[in-house]
Amino acid sequence: MVAAVIVTYNRKTELCKNLEMLYVQSVYLDRIIVVDNCSTDGTKEQLDIKGYLSRENFEYLKTKENIGGAGGFYTGTKAAYDLGADWVILMDDDGRPADENTFEKLFKEVKKLEKENVADGKLFINTLVQQGEMLSFKIGNMYRVDEAIASVENGLIINAANPFNGTLVTRKLVEEIGFPNPDFFIKGDEVDYKQRAFDVGAFVATVADARYVHPRPDTEERLVLGIRVPFFVEAPWKEYYAARNFTYMYKKKRQYKAIVFELIFVKILAIFSMKCKKCKTIRYMLKGVVDGWFGKLGATVKP
Repeated sequence: MVAAVIVTYNRKTELCKNLEMLYVQSVYLDRIIVVDNCSTDGTKEQLDIKGYLSRENFEYLKTKENIGGAGGFYTGTKAAYDLGADWVILMDDDGRPADENTFEKLFKEVKKLEKENVADGKLFINTLVQQGEMLSFKIGNMYRVDEAIASVENGLIINAANPFNGTLVTRKLVEEIGFPNPDFFIKGDEVDYKQRAFDVGAFVATVADARYVHPRPDTEERLVLGIRVPFFVEAPWKEYYAARNFTYMYKKKRQYKAIVFELIFVKILAIFSMKCKKCKTIRYMLKGVVDGWFGKLGATVKP
């Protein structure tokens, strides 16, 4: 059984673009689960108008409150698992398969790996996420699609994945690592889930031919102490959650230099060089570092 999980919040137009592509996939999806994080833009009404709510393989789950992307992926992954899904494909609402063969190409590699019993069937396999000729999110130090393709080995980019954007996880992996951590609320829950997969010896890779379209964040690439890093600044509350959750993860791995360099030093440089609410953003970011250090998770700051 194949289940697709989409988490959405106030993006009904983008959500429907995603669903349109899911329903023309050459691989049949036994269940499409939409987790609606209490949207206020008429998402449910739009789904009804489009006829999705009446489809046999469609399941609509609306949360009682906004539990963030992390809570949404926890809810959706658990729902798929409880239904008996053998494979779960995880997606945000603002991305979509690039063509009708995206998941067929993804499954071709997955079934090959399962047949070979790679990592005892614990697989974390991603599509290649792009916007035009650029990767939507960098892979290592690669930013362009052609750079990524040049690194392919037997159709795969090994040890690389940009979740949750057309990310397939097997039931065997979910049985071992559980579901995404809902206490992250937003930011970093996908990175944490991938790291947990690595920690149990899962096989993590990106299928180069399986393309997935996703908007590219508005970033500027800079050299800081000889290291190429992305400069971008989001709303203060989002910067809080990013700083908190990554501090929490880095501390568990004893990656203290990453906290100082990436989460504090580089972010402060970005804040001062880009247009934003500088004092408020720095204050929220530093609060996030402190809360992450002491493990204060959950929905602690309102959007």
